[in-house]
Amino acid sequence: MRKDRYGENVGSVTVEPKRNSIEVGRRFCIEVTYTAGAVGVKTGGVLRFKLPGLVLKNDPLGPVSCSNPDVEWQSSNHLPMVNGKPCFEFSTIDYLFVSLHKGALLAGDTLTVRYGTSAVSNISAPTWACEWPVEVAVDVDGSRSAPGSGFQLVPDPPLLTFTHGRPLRMEAFAPSYGSVGAPFRLVTRVMDRYGNIVEDFTGMVSLQARRGGNLIDLGEHTFEPGHRGVMTVELPGFDEPGIYRIAVRSESLGIQARSNPMKISPSGEMGLYWGDMHCHSRMSADSSAINERIRRPAEDYVYARDRAALDFCMVTDHVEDQCEADWEETRSAARDANEPGRFAAFSAFEATFSPLRRDGDKNVYFREDNEAFIQEGDTSELYENLKGRNSPVMVIPHLHNQTNWERHDPALERVVEIYSHWGCGLSSESEPPIIPGTPRAEESYVNHALDRGARLGFIASADHSFGHPGDDFWWPLSNHNGGLAAVYAEQLSRCGLWKALWARRCYATTRARILLAFFVSGHHMGAEFNDHDGSRDMTVNVYGTAGIEAVDVIKNGRIWKRFPGDGQLDLELYCHDDLAERGTDYYYVHILQVDGEQAWSSPVWVGCEDDHAESVVSPQ
Repeated sequence: MRKDRYGENVGSVTVEPKRNSIEVGRRFCIEVTYTAGAVGVKTGGVLRFKLPGLVLKNDPLGPVSCSNPDVEWQSSNHLPMVNGKPCFEFSTIDYLFVSLHKGALLAGDTLTVRYGTSAVSNISAPTWACEWPVEVAVDVDGSRSAPGSGFQLVPDPPLLTFTHGRPLRMEAFAPSYGSVGAPFRLVTRVMDRYGNIVEDFTGMVSLQARRGGNLIDLGEHTFEPGHRGVMTVELPGFDEPGIYRIAVRSESLGIQARSNPMKISPSGEMGLYWGDMHCHSRMSADSSAINERIRRPAEDYVYARDRAALDFCMVTDHVEDQCEADWEETRSAARDANEPGRFAAFSAFEATFSPLRRDGDKNVYFREDNEAFIQEGDTSELYENLKGRNSPVMVIPHLHNQTNWERHDPALERVVEIYSHWGCGLSSESEPPIIPGTPRAEESYVNHALDRGARLGFIASADHSFGHPGDDFWWPLSNHNGGLAAVYAEQLSRCGLWKALWARRCYATTRARILLAFFVSGHHMGAEFNDHDGSRDMTVNVYGTAGIEAVDVIKNGRIWKRFPGDGQLDLELYCHDDLAERGTDYYYVHILQVDGEQAWSSPVWVGCEDDHAESVVSPQ
């Protein structure tokens, strides 16, 4: 990871042809020209071109040309060695390095990279609608002596604007729970093929609610220019209890969407709230390396609340990339975004520094906004520091790197992020598997932690999102979307969510807002209890966003019972188990839909009378 700095007298950059906008996913050609500044570039120096795109290629991007005929160079996607040692750069960027082997660039000399030179080799624009700085950085003498990565950025990089495509699909989000007669909000979004919001869409859509075989007309509503592709409609409550889904149709586009299921009850039940607990802003060096125009924390929260229709969000920038001013900005952004009853946010960071990272990446969450951060140490030192705080703190491991469950501390770790765009880390058989696909020890998976007695609830999140919490379609190393966390809480507030997460009343999805309830002998997911009569009655209620393919009840890490879904949208199931296999058995539920979306409930632990459960009192 890196944080570069702009240099002085290191030159300038231009792009031809000058383009006002390029549609996402389209092919295009550009020439990027670097003009050497007063300091020039000496023999052995290196130029680094960052071009629009995210997938690192293993072949040279060339061709390269230079105005000075005395200069010889070599171009490669791999950074040259310094003093015989390979040098690290964040590996998900399209970097082209041009090394001067002979001659030097004098002030005013130019070096041009032709990016896409024919109909065959044209470069496809990113699929993410954004402004993209065409960045050139200079290692003037090849010593890598500049602060940050050793390169100095050329000031005032030209910008390419990549715009959304045409509207091809819609999404609609309703509250998962509601009361009879209570009004609610429906959020509808119009999107292109890649998941970008089509901000200039205007037009009429019709709404119709379905409950069983009954249809309820909810009228026509208009996307106005001020909506910027996301419309919120206040709707009257429903008169009858049941499961509702709302169909949204655009006659002009010929497309329609169906909302997530909404359960209406005679009286208020515990709410179910949706959020992204692990996302990054421009403060994380991997984000700024990809595009320095990514949103900052406060902007992340606005997107999460107003554009992605989330109930809560936590920006977890890498703490080692932050200074005190950054951390203060992070805490202020969370404090200002927090609005009880509408939106919740915690101050948080991701700890990925060494030597702690040998035990796996950790996300750290604070219930208050006055906590100091820590940027060094091993896992024990971090945990001792956190447990010495005066206000509540929680750690949620995430599974990109292998997790050492020998370090599990129940006083801090109540929940684990089992899914993100990296894949699912429950077991080595999980689908999709954890990527990038390098071999992982069996002991690093979550089922191993559960088998050795850890009591961990499940959530999912994006891990990245590039300033788009709740939306994570653009990650170049994976075909997976980021996930979402679903939390059953008594109220949408910091205290309400904290209490629910500590009680593990939460579950993970691959982003679909599947409505899932799982009870064992009346105990909610996340509970632990002793069964006095040996009877374990399980209820599983699933209301899908698409047809359900299968419902698996997992007992002690293996599929204990499978129910076929047969493509039904709603399943209400019951099963019974009276066989204790160990001192404490654990159960959780896995849902697979026909569209590939998944959900995993948090486990329930059922122990014998003398079993000593791993139970920690929640800090107040």
